[in-house]
Amino acid sequence: MEDEGFMRLALELAKKGEGRVNPNPMVGAVIVKDGRIIGMGYHERFGDKHAEVNAIEDAKKRGNSPKGATMYVTMEPCSHRGKQPPCADRIIREGISRVVVAMEDPNPLVNGRGIRKLKSAGVEVRVGVLEREARELNEVFIKYITTRVPFVAVKLALTLDGFIATRSFSSKWITGERARMKVQELRRRYMAVMVGANTILRDDPELTCRISGCTDKVKVILDRHGLTAGGNFRAFKEGRVLVFTESEKEWNKGEVIRETDPGKILKILGEKGIDSVLIEGGRAACQFLPFADRLHLFYGNKLFGKGISPFECLNVDRVEDAFRVDFRGFENFGDSFYVEAIPCSRE
Repeated sequence: MEDEGFMRLALELAKKGEGRVNPNPMVGAVIVKDGRIIGMGYHERFGDKHAEVNAIEDAKKRGNSPKGATMYVTMEPCSHRGKQPPCADRIIREGISRVVVAMEDPNPLVNGRGIRKLKSAGVEVRVGVLEREARELNEVFIKYITTRVPFVAVKLALTLDGFIATRSFSSKWITGERARMKVQELRRRYMAVMVGANTILRDDPELTCRISGCTDKVKVILDRHGLTAGGNFRAFKEGRVLVFTESEKEWNKGEVIRETDPGKILKILGEKGIDSVLIEGGRAACQFLPFADRLHLFYGNKLFGKGISPFECLNVDRVEDAFRVDFRGFENFGDSFYVEAIPCSRE
């Protein structure tokens, strides 16, 4: 129970890195000596010091020696040199006698090597404490590091009868202000935001994250026919922009990639180091449903009767062929509600 309690604290620390460490995992660490917490840390930003090092340095700033202490860390300490030196070596050097790990690092460069290095140096290691929670926290990292394909999330704002706009494409606003702020929280979680050309033309969004401390998002625009080429749209004004198209037109800004197949687009994004993408907008999102790892559905308190459906591409004729989901969470905003779901049908 004691191990679980300290590990829960480490997991809470790890969450502070959300949206700032991609494509690295969120990791938290807590150092305990004689039943007392002497140091804490988390991976704060991509390229910066890892959680274990931050916890060790925090302990020393407080005047505490980590020698003979127990470290609780949400993911196996790394054993290779990347942007930072190996954490396993630093733990051994500091004389930490016991390490409790929530989960092994699925990165092929680590994958048990850090644990073996610690054990070889005489460090006692316990693995698997709150592993399920740790894996859920880093589901984006786990998918990307093992497949090199981004984690795919689809976000839609819908009326109660399932439309994203009226027949005249009017859609502002289907949901309320609190629901729209939740969307900003989702943008913080993912590395890239994707929309179709029609969303750019109708709404002219900036595709930024308005939450303080949020890192710049990679903006991905699906524009099969080159409708946004030459335009002065806000999404192109700053930041990294990728345009996927079949058109031979030229864009003033952004990297143009002549590909529109959803599977190939995701492969290209992965090759460019993008670990996750939040797909917003309407019909363009439908073609990515077979690849979706998560659905974020926002329902407003409105009925249109007729309108634009984002799901027409599913073409379901029989109930048994329906696209099915497992519900993961609900949130009520008064004039809107939010449903988080995991697709369980990929045919």
